[in-house]
Amino acid sequence: MLNLNVITNKVLGFIQVRSRWKPWMQWMLRIFALSQAITPAGWPASYHLKDGDTFDFIVVGAGSAGAVVATRLSEVYHWKVLLLEAGGDPPPASVIPSFFGFLANTEYDWNYKGYLDPGVGSTHPGGYIPITRGKMLGGSSSNNYEIYSRGVPKDYDEWGDVAPGWNWNSVMPYFLKLEGMKDSSVFENPRNAQLHSRTGPVAVSRPVSNRYFQQIDEIVLNSYEEIGVKRVLENNGPEIFGIARPHFTFANGRRSSTAESYLRPAKNRGNFFITKHARVIKVHIDPRSLRAHGVRVALGNGDIINAYARNEVILSLGSIDTPKLLILSGIGPKETLKKFKIKPFADLPVGKRLQDHLTVPLAITGRKGIGTAIQNILISAELDSYPTPIQCGFFKLNHTHSDRFKHKPQFQIFNIHIGATAAAGVYYGCQTIANYDKRFCFSIGNANKIREIDFTSLVFLHPLSRGSVSIQSTNPFDDPVIKLGYFRNRKDIRSVAEGVKFVTQIAQASFYRSVGGRVVEVDVKGCENLKWGTDAYWDCYVVNTATSLQHPVGTCPMGPDGVVNERLRVHHIDGLRIVDASIMPEISSGNTNAPVIMIGEKAADMIKEDYGVL
Repeated sequence: MLNLNVITNKVLGFIQVRSRWKPWMQWMLRIFALSQAITPAGWPASYHLKDGDTFDFIVVGAGSAGAVVATRLSEVYHWKVLLLEAGGDPPPASVIPSFFGFLANTEYDWNYKGYLDPGVGSTHPGGYIPITRGKMLGGSSSNNYEIYSRGVPKDYDEWGDVAPGWNWNSVMPYFLKLEGMKDSSVFENPRNAQLHSRTGPVAVSRPVSNRYFQQIDEIVLNSYEEIGVKRVLENNGPEIFGIARPHFTFANGRRSSTAESYLRPAKNRGNFFITKHARVIKVHIDPRSLRAHGVRVALGNGDIINAYARNEVILSLGSIDTPKLLILSGIGPKETLKKFKIKPFADLPVGKRLQDHLTVPLAITGRKGIGTAIQNILISAELDSYPTPIQCGFFKLNHTHSDRFKHKPQFQIFNIHIGATAAAGVYYGCQTIANYDKRFCFSIGNANKIREIDFTSLVFLHPLSRGSVSIQSTNPFDDPVIKLGYFRNRKDIRSVAEGVKFVTQIAQASFYRSVGGRVVEVDVKGCENLKWGTDAYWDCYVVNTATSLQHPVGTCPMGPDGVVNERLRVHHIDGLRIVDASIMPEISSGNTNAPVIMIGEKAADMIKEDYGVL
């Protein structure tokens, strides 16, 4: 299949170069509000790393956490800091807020596959879900869907139970430190205002959309209120449960990735060295002292060299590649190290506890007639913002695990509204982004031919099931083995099915009833012989249509029986820390990008404190 995403990135790259001197092109970009995003970004130059170069700190991975911790450490003027990134600069499609869908399956994506267990995910050909991870400065903060969600206090208080110093009161100052809130409405309410900051580097906004999008927002928000999900001012406020338009990590026409918000402002520091297209393939560990003292690096030109750290090596490759690198370096489960004949340095449960936010899709039809296709035309007016009306909510079901979810949500909802006649785009995205089969995608696209649809994702926030990440060989250039482990704990099936049944009530809200709306009976392989709408059908439906919200965490968790301690130092190995999503002992209630940036901020202060410079 022709890769539209690759073509789009090439076209945008061409425009970025040509728009500098073509007045008509600059005029066109202003029409579409893209002039800020398409302007050459001025990313940091790449440092020419030489074999044997030595630094005080080496940070591996310039993603959501790595870019943060490296930038903050470089604030100490006498520390020499090296940041290594396997990818290069973010392309224009990363900078343009509305173009997030054009980054998967390109050179800016690791293009990993997460495999499902037998009997799970029959709608996914080959039994896998694409796992999109950013391969560029900013990492996944440069290619995610830009939703800003911190989670709830209970998430972090539970972290603090296993790793002292990570409770809500301890992490909240770092959320405030990173946040540059542009939405003035949250400061008008004192209870909300105290949870936000205007001064942080990460721009957070909720821009006013066009009038048609606003009408759609009102219809959807009112409908969810009717079925019991109340409207709230925001999803990061004092109310744990409720629905609102979400906040986003962009402002003024540019995505606020960690490349944009941390690396660009620090690019001229004389003690900060950033090397791009530099893939770390091993951590050097002294066998006598068990101290990490450097890394082996494969450069973009094919050279393999070594760089050394006087103080520490910090791994920030994320929940997939950090466990892979650790295992290749001799830190991991002893049975895995023995199987691949890797010299062992520490027997730790690396890669054992993968957690992810699985999500189940639902489609609900709305008004009939091609008049609603105007929304698809209005996308051009929102290219510097979010391209569709979107609503986000959190809820729990009182009759399921009520004690467990007393102070945190059980489910998250994302509702995206799509005007009629977008069926071809729906069909293409359904297959290429989530690897659904043609039957499933056609049945959703077909419902959109002459009707608007709401495409609702039900996110299961706290699954009991766990997956794993490991290696397939000792070749560092082979992809990791990702086993998602969805529904290994059978209790998750019934919980998710109950959540789906709850969301289907939206079709009975007054607006949808008035326009003849309904839940689309999609074609699900493996569920053909079950009566639609029964408990047996919904159990089958969730097992076979589940996909990933791309939030892998927990593969190197904090805690005495985990991989790192509360200071994020790897157990039994000196001079080695992990600063990324893999250290989460439990997944947060919502999108994980903001919590990972927080981890980077907090880790930087920990390191400064440990060396007496805070």
